Amino acid sequence: MDNVDKKLISILMEDGRKSLSEIGRSIVKGGMSHVAVSKRLDKLVKGKDNEKPLVKISAGVNLERMGMKILFMALETESFEVTDKILKKYKDCPRMLMIAPVTGRYNLFAVMIAEDTFSLESILGTCSIRTEEGVRRSETWFGNSPAYPEYMPVNLSPDKKHKATCARTCADCRRYASGKCVGCPTSTVYKGTIYASRATEQKRGGQRKG
Repeated sequence: MDNVDKKLISILMEDGRKSLSEIGRSIVKGGMSHVAVSKRLDKLVKGKDNEKPLVKISAGVNLERMGMKILFMALETESFEVTDKILKKYKDCPRMLMIAPVTGRYNLFAVMIAEDTFSLESILGTCSIRTEEGVRRSETWFGNSPAYPEYMPVNLSPDKKHKATCARTCADCRRYASGKCVGCPTSTVYKGTIYASRATEQKRGGQRKG
């Protein structure tokens, strides 16, 4: 990856919908053909052999406009095995913005989002990483949406299944039953408005059939 590739990536981060011709005019003095830009982009997004691609082009969501709350969570697990298990279990959680092993007082750090304060409390005490077996202690901080970056990669229409990503069943949860949690976005009983609900999916299906 050279300086041209780096500039190409920066341009796409600012506006992922820019045409190859527009990128070519911005990337070097005198311009670059859209064919040349396309070849460079293909190398960045496809990767080599079994290597992961260097770049992934995706949409970003403005969390402030969505009214989302954010949660920072630091955890100490009793072993690397517990850490690995948690990483694999929660990697596809639609509320997870980031999860990474760290060093210091804690060995795992996660950043999550929630629709409202009640759901945030559920993540903290009922169905969160901190309640997993093998977690010795944890510390949390939460607040409103981040000041920067303004746009974050959030899957607003995750695949629906009976159980949540954490393997719990929302329909059996007291907080969910009492209206103090909207449920997991991957659950078929999710009743929030931020993520695509089951009703929305059924409506889409009806429209396609019609």
